[in-house]
Amino acid sequence: MLVEIRKLKITNEGYHREFSLDKIYINSNSVVSIVDYDNARDFLLQEGCEKFLSKNFSLVKINEGSRVDEIIAIGSAEELYSSFNSRDKGLLNG
Repeated sequence: MLVEIRKLKITNEGYHREFSLDKIYINSNSVVSIVDYDNARDFLLQEGCEKFLSKNFSLVKINEGSRVDEIIAIGSAEELYSSFNSRDKGLLNG
């Protein structure tokens, strides 16, 4: 089951970083873990990006075969888990 999430996209331009949100779709069967990621707010503040400071962030780990990819997503771990779980009963429950 594909689920839509909003990913924090960080574009490094050498001396300056740009921040934006990308809408992506991930397979809920590939999700390894979801944890709250409060350090994202500290990083954004340090970089001078205040437009996303009111948001909650989560670190989503996704199994991509031989490796695990990490995505910083908008929303708390509980919010993301609820959106996955409402579409795919038993997600992360084995």
